[in-house]
Amino acid sequence: TGSRERGLGALNMAGARPSGVFSAGSAQNFMNLQGCLPGRRAVILGSGDIGLIMARRLASQGAEVVGVHELMPHPSGLRRNVVQCLDDFGIPLHLSSTVTRLEGEGRLSAVYVSQVDPDTIQVIPGTEQRIACDTLLLSVGLLPENEVAKSAGVTLDAVTGGARVDNRLATDVAGVYACGNALHVHDLVDHASQEGERAGVAAAAHARRGGAERPAAASVPVMAGEGVRYVVPQTIDAATPPDERLMLSLRVTRTVNAPRFIVEGIDASGEVRELKRAKTMIAVPAEMVLILLPAGAAEGCSAVRVRVEGRDDAVSPASDAGMAGGGAD
Repeated sequence: TGSRERGLGALNMAGARPSGVFSAGSAQNFMNLQGCLPGRRAVILGSGDIGLIMARRLASQGAEVVGVHELMPHPSGLRRNVVQCLDDFGIPLHLSSTVTRLEGEGRLSAVYVSQVDPDTIQVIPGTEQRIACDTLLLSVGLLPENEVAKSAGVTLDAVTGGARVDNRLATDVAGVYACGNALHVHDLVDHASQEGERAGVAAAAHARRGGAERPAAASVPVMAGEGVRYVVPQTIDAATPPDERLMLSLRVTRTVNAPRFIVEGIDASGEVRELKRAKTMIAVPAEMVLILLPAGAAEGCSAVRVRVEGRDDAVSPASDAGMAGGGAD
């Protein structure tokens, strides 16, 4: 079922509702399928990948992109897209900044932007500025589309918005598997495709058993520790063969330089042992991290926890542009 874009209705924005406000996907439709520009002078709210790509498209087609405003103190898109879509075209990126009000009768004529406190994510009074424009593009994130899953009784995760799954991507409803953006929002189609393949193999095995469930076994919870926003899967099936490797997908809560990802196993007595230690050059919230656990790593564990250590030094959004997320070694 994939995911959907957050629209204007999901944002607490004052003012009228004139024409000229588009989701980034709608703007793509205008340009790719209808062959027309949505406007001539644009402001982009949010630094998601689609919004960054649309900033480049608009600029390359002759529109003026005044700037990209991001609520968070870090970009929401891949660093390579920040470089290739904004820096290369001279488009400014304003972090900790958001659109608070719209102006226009019939058609958008201006937006008002304000600075945001990076700690509280609240608008700072007295910082409002007016920017004349005829177009506002919204690139404020994707939401997993799970109405069908909810109606089937699937339990959803409060952080990802997708289903809670085990290491075979099975939900808590027999025969229902989740993958891709319906499970959690991905940066790269490669990761979503790999996840889909794993879910397909598991679903096919379920079908070959005639829909019969595997013998009941305890589930080992997978927990997000210090510096980690979420981990998928949320549980590991204790009946997993010891020769089967486990893939963990996670996101960090903040930018971390030289991060060390530590996967720990906790036994029934509360004793903690290290299952794997992985490192990469930098970790940012916008880029998913993949960690492959060795076969049998979680054997004998009552719970698994993933945490991150490293420096929280501020970094440029475009620093180390060659890295685009992915696995930690």
